[in-house]
Amino acid sequence: MGQQQLLLLVLSTVIVGLATVAGIQAFSENQQQATQDALVQRGTTIMSDIKGLAGKPSQLGGIDLSTASSYGDDVANILDRLGYEDGSTGDDYVPVEGAGGSAECQLGVNSGTAGVVCTSSDSPQDVKVTLNGSGNGEISTEFGSSLSVPSG
Repeated sequence: MGQQQLLLLVLSTVIVGLATVAGIQAFSENQQQATQDALVQRGTTIMSDIKGLAGKPSQLGGIDLSTASSYGDDVANILDRLGYEDGSTGDDYVPVEGAGGSAECQLGVNSGTAGVVCTSSDSPQDVKVTLNGSGNGEISTEFGSSLSVPSG
């Protein structure tokens, strides 16, 4: 082989190596973003379902968030009525599909406010979705670490 051919071979090897590293890094970042998106989607879905249940009269199977509390069976009862399966951590947790094996959302209720905190070891941040049941029923989303559910 000539010197020019060897130089082209080395150069192409370096370019392919750099492209491989860049591809692996992009895949890793996309995986974290997909996990974060799955947490947001699951938390918002749970909270929308709770808002719908809270909007029904109790005679039609609705719930009153102002009398529900995180103590006792209220939270687990709400999740059971909505048809969510229990998470591995307890009956007030819901698993999150598509966000890794350790992803779960926990529900808490206190004084008319319901909150869901979704966490995963694969996500850079936790997600908290809150329903203000005493006001106009706004649903808000918060991101961060060490977020906690409302407890009463």
